[in-house]
Amino acid sequence: MARIVGRPIGFSLAGMLRGRYPGKKMMLTGIFIILFIIMISILAPYISPYPPAQRSVPISQLGTPQPPSWKHPMGTNNLGYDMFSRILYGGRVILYVVALAAAISLGIGVPLGLVSGFYAGKLDRILSVTMDSIYAFPGIILAIAIASVLGPSPKNAAISLSVVYIPTYYRMVRGKTLEIKEMLFIEAAKSLGLPDRITLLRHVLPNVAPIILVVFGLGSTDAILTEAGLSFFGLTVTYPKPDWGLDLYMGKDYFLSGAWWLVFFPGLMITLLALGFALLGEGLAEKLEIRTER
Repeated sequence: MARIVGRPIGFSLAGMLRGRYPGKKMMLTGIFIILFIIMISILAPYISPYPPAQRSVPISQLGTPQPPSWKHPMGTNNLGYDMFSRILYGGRVILYVVALAAAISLGIGVPLGLVSGFYAGKLDRILSVTMDSIYAFPGIILAIAIASVLGPSPKNAAISLSVVYIPTYYRMVRGKTLEIKEMLFIEAAKSLGLPDRITLLRHVLPNVAPIILVVFGLGSTDAILTEAGLSFFGLTVTYPKPDWGLDLYMGKDYFLSGAWWLVFFPGLMITLLALGFALLGEGLAEKLEIRTER
């Protein structure tokens, strides 16, 4: 889990792609990897040579994974499913789960962090104790426990991930809000009689936004690996629906017998997607002069 500290600064999304600065290459590389995986996932029905959950080999070859070939660039599994087609479709589940989990975490953690840090007092103490209690649990264990109770589905997996990452957004936003509210421009806004709602939305939130972006990038990296863990244990989707984590689980029994492709390609895609978000987060941290500690 990434812990992030830094100074509040304004930013421009368009400005991030202009000029030279440390971390720009990392950020652009991360964006390229993420967009590439999103693109192949969207275009999977048009570029996939076979249906992802239908036999693509003769009946005589069932039960024995076929190695990569011109006909099957990433081989087939024991059920005769084309692994290249499953890799193309497999990104849809993990992207959906991570995006929905990030939306829920942002929608709950950021407002709570703003209100808690701005007003402090009893509400701040209650929320901080609650969030710290959740934060103390190992993320993967907490996500598995919640997903096991809710049942296997992408939506339930996203809910379990959001519970894990809400405290991260809350802690980072609250800490930065505590710092920002002591600054002179906030005191000036208060002296002018601006309502707290206007002060939070127009003056505090824009200065907290850089932290939110970095938390999103680095937090998504952890979320991808956690979601892959949930899929590995069958807590996201059920077979034969294509999913990288689930394919990784199904291929592990054949790895020692030489069918390396069943583990290598799903693992490679999970690693690439996690790397893309990690590079994006680190690049944003460099651009926005926010220091990350792991």
